[in-house]
Amino acid sequence: MKKQLVILGIVVILTFIGLSGCLKQEARSEENNSNNTIPINENSTIYVGSTHADYGTIQEAINAAKNGATIIIKNGTYNELIVLNKTITLIGEDKNTTIINFSPDYEVRSQVPIIDINADNCSIENLHITLSNKSRFVDSVIYGRCCGEPAVTQTKLFLSGGISINSKNNTIKNTIITNVSEGIQLLAYSGSNTIIHNEIKNNQIGIETLSSVNNNISHNILSNNQQCNIYLSTDSNTNKVSFNSMDTSTYGIRIKESQHNNVYKNCIKNNDIGILCCCDAKSNYLYSNTLLNNFLRNAEENENLTNIWYAYPNGTGNYWDNYSGSDENHDGIGDIPYEIYGSRNQDIYPLMTPPLDVPCNQ
Repeated sequence: MKKQLVILGIVVILTFIGLSGCLKQEARSEENNSNNTIPINENSTIYVGSTHADYGTIQEAINAAKNGATIIIKNGTYNELIVLNKTITLIGEDKNTTIINFSPDYEVRSQVPIIDINADNCSIENLHITLSNKSRFVDSVIYGRCCGEPAVTQTKLFLSGGISINSKNNTIKNTIITNVSEGIQLLAYSGSNTIIHNEIKNNQIGIETLSSVNNNISHNILSNNQQCNIYLSTDSNTNKVSFNSMDTSTYGIRIKESQHNNVYKNCIKNNDIGILCCCDAKSNYLYSNTLLNNFLRNAEENENLTNIWYAYPNGTGNYWDNYSGSDENHDGIGDIPYEIYGSRNQDIYPLMTPPLDVPCNQ
């Protein structure tokens, strides 16, 4: 009997030691796992929609997300103003059916963007951004003559803008923006943003830069934007504007008080004035563009500005549909310069035929 009790005691002790070791190992494993845990929603995907989604509104999803998250917005219409204050990717299911339609039921007395980007490295794609119920916007402002503009005074409501960017290295692509004040506005000290493959139509201004630098604006369709399709304003320097279609506006592109921008391979047609360089806009390079059927004139430049209307130093100029010169040596370059209205400047290498890869031909 004693022998049996001793054996039983040994078994109990060994069992206790084994359990103790397992518990310690499990505790260490849990501790290690807790040290390596990724915070919830960081670099993850969140869904927004009316059913089978994590959140019902876009802003709720943004507020809950961590830096680096991707938010998938399901098809539907969302009536909200959105602020991006962290690095987020917003992707709609379909740009034709994923709609952010700001329709306020209260009076709006200041100009607010529908999407306000205040963080770097954000991305927006596959959305349709628009504004309705304009009757709720009550403030107005009077504009007069300025820097070569026609002497017209008009009343303008402070409508919402589409997308406002106050930061760097953001991407806006494959998005439709309609019926707002400025489709995309790049504000002071923003820079190195990419605006590509968007449709920006029926706004007051399509794309506007204000002291914004090093942006890439390319392969966009801009049409029926009342004042300007593209407006580079006030120290908006070293931007690239290429392969865009700019159709039916007061100005296809207007450059004001800005330098060292490259404007090339654009289709600029059916505007009052195709290109305007004014108000100390100088040392900009404009080449390989196609200008067609701009009603008042294809291009205008204030006197004594030094913009270059060809690919410096001896490359190709632009195609002007009203150029009347000949090409005796058949090199594709006109034999006499094209005169730029309002200045003594010239395109000294005018093209006899439009470049094939410009959007006019596509």
